[in-house]
Amino acid sequence: MAIEFENIIIESVILAVIIFGAVYLELWYYRRYQKIEDEKTKKMILRLIKEDLTRKQRFLEESIKFKDYKPFFTNVWDSIILSGKQTLLSFELINNFEHSYSWMRYYNTELHQRGVVGNEQTLLELLGEIKKTIESSLNVLKSS
Repeated sequence: MAIEFENIIIESVILAVIIFGAVYLELWYYRRYQKIEDEKTKKMILRLIKEDLTRKQRFLEESIKFKDYKPFFTNVWDSIILSGKQTLLSFELINNFEHSYSWMRYYNTELHQRGVVGNEQTLLELLGEIKKTIESSLNVLKSS
């Protein structure tokens, strides 16, 4: 009778170890998979932002050259914020990108509220600031 009781305890311990090991292994695999997916998403976000800022830079140059003041679209950064994926980026990157896109929004507000007539100097100054922040963001992207 005592031997059967010992066998039941041993079998129960072995079963518990197997179950615990399987759960641990599954959790480890899930975390590893999630980390790989997050890295892929981070790379795609950085590529998307780089392409967007490069387009904004060309748009800015054309606006200054032809004195054709049009609003900037900030939908790329807005979509990243709304999706919550900005948390994959470092704080310095988020801060830098937010600074650049905030200047673009400020320019859009000035353009919308005051228009172009009589406000051209202010718009040019804002475009200069936007140009600096875009260059700064692109430099940060190159270094990261």
